[in-house]
Amino acid sequence: MASSSYRQGNDHLKFISNSPHFFKIILQDTIQNGKLFVKNQGNSMSSPAMLSVPSGEVWKVELTKCNGKIWFENGWLEFSNHYSLDFGHLLVFRYDGNSNFHVVIFDRTATEILYP
Repeated sequence: MASSSYRQGNDHLKFISNSPHFFKIILQDTIQNGKLFVKNQGNSMSSPAMLSVPSGEVWKVELTKCNGKIWFENGWLEFSNHYSLDFGHLLVFRYDGNSNFHVVIFDRTATEILYP
C-alpha cells in the first residue's frame, strides 16, 4: 500500500512519498532493444522484479544492472507483447519497495488500456 507524509521545513510543508512514482514513454529503441531503462544508481533493488497491473496479474521481470543503471530485461518482452505496448504508450510505475512495482498503462490517446 502506498504511503506518504508531510514534513515542515524552511517554513514550507513538504510532501514526501514512501512509494515514489515515475513514468516511462515507450520509444522506438525500447521496442527494438527489448528492455526498459528503469533507474540510475539503483543498487538497492534485487532481481527479479515483480510488475503488477490493475487487473491483478503479476509478471516477473529480471533486472540487469550495468554502470549504476537498472534495466527491465528478461521477462520484459513478454510483458510488453502481452499488453501490446507500442511507440508512444505511457507507463506509470509506483515503486512499492522490495523490487515490486505497480504499473498502469496508457495508450497513445492517453486512455488507460483494458487489461486482457
